[in-house]
Amino acid sequence: MIDRQDVLAAIARQTDVIRATMHFVHEHPELGHEERECSRHLSDTLAAAGLEVELGVGGMDTAFRASLDGERPGATVGLVCLYDAVTAVRPDGLVEPVHSCGHGPISGAVVGAALALAELREGLAGTVVVMGCPADEIHAPGSIARGGGKALGAEAGLWDDVDAALYAHPEFIDTVSLESRWMQRATGTVSGSRSLATADQPPLQAARAALEFARAHAPDDLMLERLELDGDVEERTGLVLRATFLVFADAEADVELRLAALRAAVPQARWELGRLVEAVQPDDRVTAAVAGAFAILGRDFVSDPPRLPFATDFGNISRRCPAALIGVGREGGWAFHTDEGAAQFASPDGEAAALTIAQVLALAAADLTEPR
Repeated sequence: MIDRQDVLAAIARQTDVIRATMHFVHEHPELGHEERECSRHLSDTLAAAGLEVELGVGGMDTAFRASLDGERPGATVGLVCLYDAVTAVRPDGLVEPVHSCGHGPISGAVVGAALALAELREGLAGTVVVMGCPADEIHAPGSIARGGGKALGAEAGLWDDVDAALYAHPEFIDTVSLESRWMQRATGTVSGSRSLATADQPPLQAARAALEFARAHAPDDLMLERLELDGDVEERTGLVLRATFLVFADAEADVELRLAALRAAVPQARWELGRLVEAVQPDDRVTAAVAGAFAILGRDFVSDPPRLPFATDFGNISRRCPAALIGVGREGGWAFHTDEGAAQFASPDGEAAALTIAQVLALAAADLTEPR
């Protein structure tokens, strides 16, 4: 078994790589399923350290899998690496990709953890796999069209041979999240006639009904993501309404109940459903390994965190292999999805978060790869 101080010393030797990787990703913001520069940079860095890299896995051009085999038999541990940017909508309506959710520190940390363990390969048991997962941010056009990379990877079987999955994110507290929400995207389409002179077009009726339904629900339970009225006056094509909702709930059955209510509220629509985002399913053994890593670092691990107020498609992974959604805290937290947050994640505080995430991931992975 690798000595834990050797792990921390190896991470310390990767500090420059962690920082450089973090800043490369931060300075190359790319939206979901378009992360070509970041995917190439990350996979090249891992390959140069001796990891075996597969590109375009799971049918996703910007996904990758990089494997590090230890010298002893053991388990396989997967590390989630994120590198897509947030869709920031500016006052003039333009969409700008911005790294304001901490994916720079995450990618730097995952690369640093993998390279540190590669240094210690002779003492490493099992296999460590870096899973490059595109499209974490749900509002990017590619994510809307295709789905999130973690859910797509789980569906494609990328995690079927993994014994434990670790996904770490900058957060407000040091913890492993035990609960998150379920979510499903629903898009309704309503077509009308070619003339606005018609007394009351079905698309206009449906638009009013969609707005009323959204107003009647808390944003945590239902979000009207997009409402579009389209039509070509010159070509005299009919009006078309497209309304997209994100439906959230604490239980899978409640998602279907809210979807049924939505269909009843806008009966004119033809509804299409996106992939179901499943709630996180914690695992005691993986959680214990993460808690042990925080203890080695002398940090205060919160064992009973509040339920996450959002959904994450890491939940889909957690229902295919034992997993831990790790929060690495910062006093005062982070201003997620804002320009202030983007500045925070590029600052020395972002670098410190990346280093801590790398330490936690490497320590937990070294523990979990050991044969039981």
